[in-house]
This record gives sequence, structure tokens and C-alpha cells, in this order.
Amino acid sequence: MRVICKGRSIYLDQCSYLEKVVERFGFGMRNAKFARIPLPTGYTPMPNEGEVNLHMRTLFQQIIGSLLYIMLGTRPDIAFAVTKLAQFAANPSKEHLDKAKYILCYLAGTAKYALVYKGASNKGLIAYTDSDYAADLEKH
Repeated sequence: MRVICKGRSIYLDQCSYLEKVVERFGFGMRNAKFARIPLPTGYTPMPNEGEVNLHMRTLFQQIIGSLLYIMLGTRPDIAFAVTKLAQFAANPSKEHLDKAKYILCYLAGTAKYALVYKGASNKGLIAYTDSDYAADLEKH
């Protein structure tokens, strides 16, 4: 994680780690079209009813693990997408793997994003969240 102080602002990013992750799992993503959002709108992953593919499961778990590390460090914008896909880590389908790569495409296109803490506001830390209950088919 890189920490940069500029005046009263603090910038946190993981650009170097993110670049390594995209390079490791991106399969030539330097030339790929970047995604504008972490997951396609309306995407609802379904469980894989087929047999476990050990190679796919290992690759999927490695990608999800790397995405979780990035998410927890400096990229809360991918939290919903990553945790939604992580639910299928025991038996991922090709579709799940493709969507994990989709998140990598989003991150590759937004690699320079950083968390910025501005000390000049004197209002403390203010955070917002969208829990996406609208996409949850079960009523809360």
C-alpha cells in the first residue's frame, strides 16, 4: 500500500499490487477493453451444479483472494461484486471465473483510484454505503 501526504490530505492506493494482480491473472489485459462497473448491471450468479473442476477452483480462489485483499485495503467500490462471487468459491463455474476477470478489467481501468482523506473539512470521517438490498430477492 502506498501512502502519500499532500498538504492536509492523505492518499492511499495499491497501484503496484494491483498491477501485479492484473498481470498475473489478466491474460493480456493491457490491451483489453476496460469495464466501467465492477459487475454487469442485473447480474445474478447461480450455483454451479456440475462437478468441481480443481484447476478452475484453484484459479478462481486465487483471483478472489487477491481481489479481497485489494477490496479491504483501498478499493471498497468492488466490495459487493467480490463478496457476491466469493460465495461460489467451493465450486465456481466458468461464468463465475469470467465475472472475476470482469472485476479485474474494471480494476485495470481504474488502477489510479485512491482513497483520499482530506483533513481540511474538520467534519471527521464521513462514509456512505449502498448495501444493494434492491438486488436481494429475499425480503429483509
